[in-house]
Amino acid sequence: MTTDRRPASTLVTTDDVSSIIAQSWQRSRQAGVVPDGSNPPRLQFVEDLDLRRRLVQCASPILDRLHDDLSGMSLSVALTDEHAQVMLRRDNDPALAARLDSVSFAPGFNYSEDVIGTNGVGTALETGMAVYVSGREHFHEAIHDFTCAGAPIHNPILGRVEGLIDITGLAREANPLMRQLALGAARDIESALRSTGSEKQQLVLGEFLAACRRRQTAVYSLSCGVFMSNSIGSRLLDPIDEAFLREEAHALLGPSRITQLDLHLPSGATITVKRNVIEDGVEVAGVILEVERSPHATRAIMRHRSIPALPGSTGSSPQWTRCSSELIALASSEANTILRGEGGSGRLTLARGAHLYKNPQAPIVVVDCAATESVEAGVSQAIESSATTIVLRDIDLLDAHLDQVVSDLVSADQRSYPARWIVATSSTDGTRLLHSALARNFATTLDVPALRHHPDDIPAIIRMRLGQITPHRESDILDDTLRVLKKYHWPGNVTELVGTLEFALRVKPAGAITPADLPPALSSAPRRTMTTMESTERDAIVVALRDCGGNRVAAAKSLGIARSSLYRKIETFGIHA
Repeated sequence: MTTDRRPASTLVTTDDVSSIIAQSWQRSRQAGVVPDGSNPPRLQFVEDLDLRRRLVQCASPILDRLHDDLSGMSLSVALTDEHAQVMLRRDNDPALAARLDSVSFAPGFNYSEDVIGTNGVGTALETGMAVYVSGREHFHEAIHDFTCAGAPIHNPILGRVEGLIDITGLAREANPLMRQLALGAARDIESALRSTGSEKQQLVLGEFLAACRRRQTAVYSLSCGVFMSNSIGSRLLDPIDEAFLREEAHALLGPSRITQLDLHLPSGATITVKRNVIEDGVEVAGVILEVERSPHATRAIMRHRSIPALPGSTGSSPQWTRCSSELIALASSEANTILRGEGGSGRLTLARGAHLYKNPQAPIVVVDCAATESVEAGVSQAIESSATTIVLRDIDLLDAHLDQVVSDLVSADQRSYPARWIVATSSTDGTRLLHSALARNFATTLDVPALRHHPDDIPAIIRMRLGQITPHRESDILDDTLRVLKKYHWPGNVTELVGTLEFALRVKPAGAITPADLPPALSSAPRRTMTTMESTERDAIVVALRDCGGNRVAAAKSLGIARSSLYRKIETFGIHA
C-alpha cells in the first residue's frame, strides 16, 4: 500500500524541522512518555530478530560501506525495521558504542516515538520523513548527549516504509550533513530492494504506473503475492473492503474473457472493476485493477440465474449461488464429488441439502473418516444400508493404511446398480490426496467459498440460524451490528458465526443485539495468528475499552498499564472497538 506521508527525499526547511520536533514533543506527551530523569529508558527487547529478511540482506553491504566511509569519525550507523526495532549497528568508536549500549540503542531494542519520545528513529518513522534531532531536542533526558539523523527506507514496489537508516554521534560533534548521509544510504538501499524484485513484479509495476498516469482513478495490482495501490486507491476503500478486493484479485488472475465487473463490498458499497491481466510470455505475471465506485451495478453482473435454495442453506451472493447450482447439477448426474473448503464453511450442509433437493424421502449416511477405529465399519454399514447418498467426511484425515481399504469398498459399490452418490469433504490443502487411491473414485472437486468471500450472505444466514436457535423469541440485530459482522474475517466461517450468535443471545437474553454484545474477537483484526495469551490480553483490552466508552486513558488506568503500552497493543492486535 502507498502512504500519504512524504517520501524520504522531500526537501525539509528549518521551519519544517522545528514544526516536526514540536509536533513530536506533543505526541510524546500524549503517549505518556516521561521526559525527565537521566536514567536509561526501559525499552522493549526482542531477542529473535529476523536477519534473513530482504531489507537486512540488501542493507548490510551498504551499512558496511558507509561504516568504512566514516572511518575515523565518532559515528555509529544503524538499521531498524518499520516498527523502530534496531536490527543492525556498525560502530567506529568503541567509546561511543559503549554509551549507545548504556541507553539500549542496540539490536533488539525498540526506539519508537511512543516508547521514548522524540528521536531520530521513531520520529522519522512517525512522519515518514528524514529528520535530524540534536541534543535537547530529544524528548528523553537520557539521550540528550546524542545527535541522530534518520531517513526512512521505502519499498520501491509497494511504496510503504520498510525500515530506517540512522546515523548517531555525540551532540558536541554534531554535523547537519549526517542527515544527507542517511538520505543517500536510504536511497541506495531502496535501489538494492528494487534490483532484487522479480521480473514479473517489474513488468506488472510498469503497467501499474502506466495505468496511474493514464487515468486519475484508483488503481490496484497483484503480482507474486504482492498487492499494492496508488494514493487514490489507498483512500478509496477501508481496510476490510480492501482485504476483500485483494482476495478477489487472486480469483481474477485466472483465464477469463471478463474485462469489467461489479463487486459488492462488505461495507455495502459497490465498485466497478476494470480488469487487465498482465502476461509474461505464456505465464500470468499479475493483474491490474482500475476501480471506481458504482452507484448502480451493471445488468450483466447483477442478473443471476434463479436456482432453488438447497434445504438447510441460504445465500444469494454470486459465490454461493454458483457453488449451489453446480452441486445441484452434480447431484442430478450422480457424479461423485469432493467438496473442498475451510472448516465450518458449510461443506456438510451443502451435501445434505443437495441430497434432500434430489430425493427428500431417501436416507443419507455420513461417515467420519477421521475416526480411525470405526471408519471401515462405518463405510461397510453405509454401503449395506438403503441410503442413496453417502458422505465421507474429512477424507484428507483418513489414515494411509485405510485409504486402499475404503477405496476398494467404494469401488465395489460403484459397480452395482443403482450406484449411490458419493460425496466427500476435504480441507483446502489437497496434499494428502495427491497419492490417495480413494480420491480416484471421485469425478470432480467443487470449492466451497469461505464466509469472508461472500459476506453479503451473512444477514440471510443470521435470520435462518436465529430461527433455529430461538424459534420462539423475537430477535433483532441492529444495522451497526450487521456491519461489524460483515467486516469480520471469520476464520471459523459459518460455524464461528453461529457460535457468535449463541454468545450474543446469552449476553442479551432479550432485546436487540448490539455491537457491544458480540465476542471481543470481532473488535480485532490482527495481522498474524495470535497466541492464547495474546488473545486473552486482546479480549481484556476490548472489554475495558467498551466499559470506558472508548476512552483509552480510562481503559489503560482500569487495566493497570501505561497508555503507551495500551496504544502499542491496540495497534498490534488490530483493535477497532
